Amino acid sequence: MKVHPQHTICIQGGHVFDPAQGLDGVMDIFIENDAIVALGTAPQGFMAGETIQAKGQHVFPGFIDTSGFLAEPGFNQKGTIEKETQAAARSGITLICSTPNTKPVVDSSAVAALIQDKAKQAGYCQVKPFGALTAGLEGEQLSNMHGLKEAGCKALSQMGYPFKDARVIKQCYHYAAGFDITVVVTPKDHALAQGGCMAEGSTSTRLGLAGIAESAETSALAQHIILAKETGVKLHVSRINSATALNMILDAQQKGVRISADVALGNLVYTNEDCIGYDSLMHVVPVYRSEQDRQALLNAVNQGQIGICSNHMPHDLAAKMAPFAASEPGISTYDTFAGVLLDLVAKGELTLEGAIQAVASQPANVLGIKRSGIQLEAQANLCIADLNAATQVTEQTMASGGANNPWLEQRLKGAVTCTINGGHIVFRS
Repeated sequence: MKVHPQHTICIQGGHVFDPAQGLDGVMDIFIENDAIVALGTAPQGFMAGETIQAKGQHVFPGFIDTSGFLAEPGFNQKGTIEKETQAAARSGITLICSTPNTKPVVDSSAVAALIQDKAKQAGYCQVKPFGALTAGLEGEQLSNMHGLKEAGCKALSQMGYPFKDARVIKQCYHYAAGFDITVVVTPKDHALAQGGCMAEGSTSTRLGLAGIAESAETSALAQHIILAKETGVKLHVSRINSATALNMILDAQQKGVRISADVALGNLVYTNEDCIGYDSLMHVVPVYRSEQDRQALLNAVNQGQIGICSNHMPHDLAAKMAPFAASEPGISTYDTFAGVLLDLVAKGELTLEGAIQAVASQPANVLGIKRSGIQLEAQANLCIADLNAATQVTEQTMASGGANNPWLEQRLKGAVTCTINGGHIVFRS
């Protein structure tokens, strides 16, 4: 019996590259409804309703982002779920784990359901929100962990918000371990951070800006590692920014702690020296550190040790018009995410294997997605990219609601030409 052509796609002649599945060569991909049904040779009776010519291009697994602020609900002046997911789809992202710092905070199943419903209506990306680890992200009382898990939250996150004390952290970890829920934190000792806005060092002193010492990250991280080991929780450390923190995490893994980590894309490009011009686009959380830290993080990605997240944070114009320290931290990343990633590959700073694993199989493992990537019966979430083309985004052409993107007008080598989410073409250049 022939498959109805309306529900079938053939991706023809593309270089299929998925290191996690051992795929690295030219082959056709056949999609029926929302799943990959064959690689290489068409199934018997298959009729393609649509054929995508991918000769000379690469076909990757759809990218997964583990830290994206979608602004909605509560911050519609910065962006909307529709705009931000459209921007993400342009960069080959097919799954976003949205951060819980919305208004209201994602500490109830109702807010989690609202976000997922709006993303489904928009149709560009799948969105699985991270629920708040503590009620209101206030660091005092536990959120309804089981209810949030049942509502579709892939993990619970405190982001970089403070906990009242270590007892609360331990209590959260015990409960999360009992429900087999992954916990996401960005370690920060707020007393040591002292309200800083960039990395502490000679550059911050020269600029007269309050700096954040490396110890603000590493001392808090040490506490999280100790409590993770004691409770057995599955811990994901989001947006690490120093080589010291990286080494602490790798050491903890060797000692059997269930811990993983990622780095924000911007921390693989910029350093504290980029703050010299007082450009508020360089005001981010976590901060950019030294060139040595950047190189260590790049190497860790190439070694398959950590993932990459977008740390997408769209802002309205007023949020970035203030002086450096008074501006709101964060950059809008989605419109240029793939361009920046592939440009790092073109420059030889990232290997293609390291880059794709860091945005596909690494985050899938963190989220416990069992059947992902390019394999039979997996959901057809794919990114087609031309490594020789260029990405150049302007404020007029970007989809995100936030124009606070430091890569606007830059010519980046590598461009996404098509994104397929759940068997549907959601972007085509």
